[in-house]
Amino acid sequence: MFSYLSTVLHPNGNTNKCLDVRGDVRANGTAVQIFDCNGTPAQQWVLTANQTSVRLANSTFCLDAGATPTNGTPMKIWKCFDNLPAQEWFLTADARIALFNQGFCLDLTDGDLTNSNVVQIWHCTRGNTNQIWTS
Repeated sequence: MFSYLSTVLHPNGNTNKCLDVRGDVRANGTAVQIFDCNGTPAQQWVLTANQTSVRLANSTFCLDAGATPTNGTPMKIWKCFDNLPAQEWFLTADARIALFNQGFCLDLTDGDLTNSNVVQIWHCTRGNTNQIWTS
């Protein structure tokens, strides 16, 4: 399903929408949002099938959940660091991207597919379609 090659990430199989770095601004704190798929580098991610970072392809930036993740924490990119809990993710068997050992999943905020909707983390819930991501 996922590999070391760059891929786009779609919310719940919607191939018209992609996980996107706002404005392709590669700087600490730039929001990660949903946007129409457009083939730009802002929508290319690298991750593997085990414990992994979710890295913006061809960059030194990773998906980051912040120092104290809680329900509703907005997602951003941040310079990648090894062994940083806010950047350690795990791909679940049911297509969720979960923070390793923290009980939170990457979540489409309010299930809203509107362009510029910033994604968040939320307590992982089996069957929650806002937490399903496909490549």
